[in-house]
Amino acid sequence: MSAATAKLSIADTFSRLLRLTLPESAGPTLSTLMDASESRLSMAARHGTPREQLIASRLHDNPRDYRRWELEHSQLMDRVLKMPRQELQSQALLNAGFSVLHRKALFEFLRNHDLHGWQRRKLISHFHGGQSYTQAMVAEHGTYLRSAASLICIEHIGATTLTHPAFGDPLRSYEQAYFEYFRTYCRCAIAPHVTADDDSESELLPDLKRTVLILRARLLALPLRSDRNSTSGSRPVIKR
Repeated sequence: MSAATAKLSIADTFSRLLRLTLPESAGPTLSTLMDASESRLSMAARHGTPREQLIASRLHDNPRDYRRWELEHSQLMDRVLKMPRQELQSQALLNAGFSVLHRKALFEFLRNHDLHGWQRRKLISHFHGGQSYTQAMVAEHGTYLRSAASLICIEHIGATTLTHPAFGDPLRSYEQAYFEYFRTYCRCAIAPHVTADDDSESELLPDLKRTVLILRARLLALPLRSDRNSTSGSRPVIKR
């Protein structure tokens, strides 16, 4: 071990010990949230689901991509901690979860749907304008990896540190509702001139969007409780 590496190791150990002596009332810091996120990502690479292992391993295997994720995730956590009270920080964390969930939706749609070449290009052009198709696809893949990694970490923090009852099944319900809306939106963007009948997908869009917005508002409004186990399994009901 070099002298520089040894100094960094000693400094890191000291900072971790110092954080252990802080009173719980002081609340989490950016350093503790980043430590928790990086530990969760390392755990996902070793013992997560196959999808989690793939996401975390690909980030860890590319130092440049990992540093970019680290910067973006740090900015997300910093915005969360700017809220003056812990309950507002928990809500901000949930909003961050919504944000990264939305960001990864386009690549997941492209990955999960067998589109013709012209359909893929038209959809990419819809979201990326005049950017080249290849550059846009590379960018979308990177966005997907970093967003999915952040969502893994945000869900962990939302279940252990800045707890909110929406993390768990309620957020999974929101994700399903959002992807249903986004899938329909993408299909309409690919083929906007749909036959005008009562069952056309374009006519379903307003209702699907309304469902997503209502569900999001209900999750944000869930009361924060000290016993998260009593609420983590609850699932808000949305009347369609």
